[in-house]
Amino acid sequence: MIRIRGASGLGDSVYLRAVAEHFARQGEQVVACSNFPDVFKGSPVSVEPFRRTDVDLVAHYVTGKIRRGTTQWQDVCISAGALGEVPFRFDWARGSSGMVERVRDLAGDLPVVLVHGGRVPMNRTDGFGAKIMPAREPFARVLGRVGAECFLVAVGRHVDRVYTLPCDLDLTDATTVPDLLDLFQDCDGVVGQCSFAVPMAEVFDRPLLAVWSSEGLADREPYVRAITPEKVLSKPSSRHVVDDVRPEEIIAAAAAFERHITKGARCAS
Repeated sequence: MIRIRGASGLGDSVYLRAVAEHFARQGEQVVACSNFPDVFKGSPVSVEPFRRTDVDLVAHYVTGKIRRGTTQWQDVCISAGALGEVPFRFDWARGSSGMVERVRDLAGDLPVVLVHGGRVPMNRTDGFGAKIMPAREPFARVLGRVGAECFLVAVGRHVDRVYTLPCDLDLTDATTVPDLLDLFQDCDGVVGQCSFAVPMAEVFDRPLLAVWSSEGLADREPYVRAITPEKVLSKPSSRHVVDDVRPEEIIAAAAAFERHITKGARCAS
């Protein structure tokens, strides 16, 4: 039996499930130590409460921050000793809460885009990594362009919120973890800061536009400075825009993302 943990956050458990299931497919009996057991609904992997000690494997990207040429997902796999090309994916059966259906009814014919931003990074209360959060004005500018043709849905927690963003529907504090996974699996796209929104979008191959903080990229702390789009984003379906580029560049990036979203939604209908 293998006991494996990642870091303690929600996004970390998304990475953890994918790598734990890799070992399960090889015939191992796997126990994942996680604060978010609902992420593992329907998984062959068992779950125990999160702990830092008394585990066999650690699936954490932290040791790969300074490693060149790898993504965050690849660093998770390297940390856990998962060799070769491990797919970042898992199967998810939509629940019966009706959340997805309600959102789709409100959206009508518009593509649904989830929004996660203006939130305290990494759930830190000591200010560490605060500059990872992008500035509000460029983030809102992105949403103004994407929202012209899409239905924007805010997700996350009130306790983490630093600023609000213009959205059509605010589901802050209104979703369970299974609801979030349902929504990320079903949505047409995601606009978010560096947060759990990245692995949740990527594990379901949802188009992602990440709004990146220029201040974070220049932070005096090497760990924070190493949190780059090139490191964190792992899928071809993900793209980014940095918040200090010219307004017309931000609009262009948002417009290209919106065209991709609406084209995909038309093809799926």
